[in-house]
Amino acid sequence: MCGIGAVNHKTEDINVMLYEIMFNLQHRGQDSSGLLSYDTTTNMIHELKEFGLIDRQLKNLSSLKGTMGIGHVRYPTQGIITKNEIQPFYVDDFEGISLVHNGNIVNVEELTLILEKADIKLIGSSDSEIILKLFIYFLKQECYDNNQISNEIIYKTIQKIYNSCKGSYAIILMINKFGLVAFRDIYGIRPLVYSQEESYVAFASETIAFPTDNYTNINNGEVIIVSDNKLTKKQLSNHPHTPCLFEYIYFARAESYINDILVYDFREKIADSLVTNLNKYNIDIDNIDYVVPVPQTGLISAINVGQLIQKPIKYAIIKNRYMHRTFINPDKNTIVKNIKKIKIVKSLVYNKNLLIVDDSIVRGNTSRYIISELKRCGAKKIYLASCCPPIKNPNIYGIAIPSHNELIAYNKTEDEVEKELGVDKLIYLDIDSLCKTLTELNPALDEFETSVFDGNYITES
Repeated sequence: MCGIGAVNHKTEDINVMLYEIMFNLQHRGQDSSGLLSYDTTTNMIHELKEFGLIDRQLKNLSSLKGTMGIGHVRYPTQGIITKNEIQPFYVDDFEGISLVHNGNIVNVEELTLILEKADIKLIGSSDSEIILKLFIYFLKQECYDNNQISNEIIYKTIQKIYNSCKGSYAIILMINKFGLVAFRDIYGIRPLVYSQEESYVAFASETIAFPTDNYTNINNGEVIIVSDNKLTKKQLSNHPHTPCLFEYIYFARAESYINDILVYDFREKIADSLVTNLNKYNIDIDNIDYVVPVPQTGLISAINVGQLIQKPIKYAIIKNRYMHRTFINPDKNTIVKNIKKIKIVKSLVYNKNLLIVDDSIVRGNTSRYIISELKRCGAKKIYLASCCPPIKNPNIYGIAIPSHNELIAYNKTEDEVEKELGVDKLIYLDIDSLCKTLTELNPALDEFETSVFDGNYITES
């Protein structure tokens, strides 16, 4: 999971607008940020790259000149963490091409071999660099000797990307003297949208990034080109749309529309199924004193659960507002260090029976810590409800869950996980209810990327 964005403005420098787009996508990546612009008057590129949050770019933002640019906030799932790995990636071919990528390529070895046979060198360890080098390799095959790029040549080049790259990828390319190119993988696992206004076209991972509510989805297998102030599009594949469930559960902001579903609506509506599951798990609702949300992504669901079972909401779990998101820290020690910034309001939990509502339980580090703190503060009974099913399998499409062993639910029964966490009852949401809720909100969606729950990875032809 990363955040990507781009702007092509007819007349004005894009530095402030591009910064604001990426600032609104900060939740998608906190390890580093990169901004790159192209100035048509000087034929020069301007680049800013920093480790950490994007506000570190403010001191040099005025140096970002030009009417076209792209940006990236990074959450690493492949590659090492060095400044060379900070996107956008840039090469001089065709007078300058840069790329930003959100997702994860699963056939890296196969693609690396293609590049090696063509004597194309890789500088870093990122799969995003592989995509850029492949794009240029295929582009040269289509352009032959004249290096004249056209829309049709771009479409043919990306068709070769589709035929070669397996995995998840939402991609924006900036070709200096041509324009912007954006596309999603053939299944549309990761989101990508654009906003076309009178004076500009902007791209982003989520709709919350745009200054207006105007947006259009980029379909899976669709290519959008912005060149000479004209936007054109072409559908190159017709595979079933299979978006990632975790975008709704955790990653996306509640204000964003992901595949035409307001994330807030999903998190609110999923509470209906969660309450039904309380009955299936034989929870004595009358015995619950308070419903307590785990901040921040469990908040909306918890409020609706409380309303449905007519129990008070108590914000007894407080997260330090200055801390980053803990799930997207890939290192366990970092996660444990950060979750200690979660505090309990003792007077709200002492001698009370609590229903704790969280968006998901992945490694169990956060849940385990919260439960131990609640007990230390004198909670009487603790019921823990997860807004998604048990996560039992690695993710290969852009989430840092690389192995079974780090997953608390792997190879364990629900009773065993319950005992390990130390709760009186653990309630999971079932996968059918999860998918049904999304389909009710958008009937056009009926297939989802569910591999972390059921082990059914998408088969690509």
